[in-house]
Amino acid sequence: MERFYGSFEYSLDAKGRIILPARLRSHFESRQALVSLYVDRCLAVWTPDEFAVYLSRAQLMEERGSEGRNLARALSAMSAPVEVDGQWRLTIPANLREWAGLQVDSPVMVIGALNRIELWQPELWRQRMAPSLDSLADGTSLLFSDQPAATSASAAGQ
Repeated sequence: MERFYGSFEYSLDAKGRIILPARLRSHFESRQALVSLYVDRCLAVWTPDEFAVYLSRAQLMEERGSEGRNLARALSAMSAPVEVDGQWRLTIPANLREWAGLQVDSPVMVIGALNRIELWQPELWRQRMAPSLDSLADGTSLLFSDQPAATSASAAGQ
């Protein structure tokens, strides 16, 4: 499994391209990537192998009724293969930029997020991260708990 980490701020150029930070390039030697919408209104940049895992999970959602089918449709329809050019830039499709609120000639947060890279509108990134960073700073984060994180089964009372 790929592991991505770090945060970087770059700008989308006039053609909707963003530079892939040097620290995050090693898993893209094939110069192939996939971009998709992701939770919290960001975009995810996947290696081909990790995208296959992501799509497998999306396919399982189809068995969960109408909402699951619609989510699977959205995930597949709002995903696109992209090439990494010779200058390590990715062209982000316009429909995905629009969904995530990314503007050309504007800053974008490029975040290493374990098995994917995330692209965020900077203000949305700061808003989303503020509560977690506060809990980390004051020691109330789950990272400091002796208890394992609740699983979905235990959280549901099973």
